[in-house]
Amino acid sequence: MSLIHRAIQGDDNSFNILMKPYMRQAQQTAYLLLYDFALAEDAVQEALIQAHSSIKRFDNKRASFKTWFNRIVINCSLKLKRKQRFTIQLLDKHENNDNPEKEYELKEEDQFLIDMVKTLKGKYEAVIVLHYFQELTISEIALTLNIREGTVKSRLYNARKKLKKVILSNNSLLWLKGDYLWKEN
Repeated sequence: MSLIHRAIQGDDNSFNILMKPYMRQAQQTAYLLLYDFALAEDAVQEALIQAHSSIKRFDNKRASFKTWFNRIVINCSLKLKRKQRFTIQLLDKHENNDNPEKEYELKEEDQFLIDMVKTLKGKYEAVIVLHYFQELTISEIALTLNIREGTVKSRLYNARKKLKKVILSNNSLLWLKGDYLWKEN
């Protein structure tokens, strides 16, 4: 009997084992959408609660477990973002190596990209995060966001166009997975 089937039957230990490989990506996804470690943890916690309570509705014919759970994480993150209505700010890097936030530190170039991505509308921000940071395919993004693949492609195209405009206005050089968004200084 698979972990998913045992979790559906109510085995909490199987549910915990099933969720373990997805936790790091869930935390990263939530952080990349919320830009706040504490809020990201809250979103992931809420996603776990929702996944646990709704696992009986999981249908492997509609989506993979990874995609199903990722959709829950994204929805919880976006719901929390709307609910908080806060100004997004990246946390300062901490010098303390014992700090769990240290694990999430981004390189300077990545931090710059995050700053640029957070200027986008939510629908564009989500596809950029999923495609470039979580490395999901077009079809996985479509399943995760419950939209058509053509819509994903269109949003990626428009998001890159908007990012290029913002980046060029900052006189910066940036590489996006084979796409060049740059301006000579």
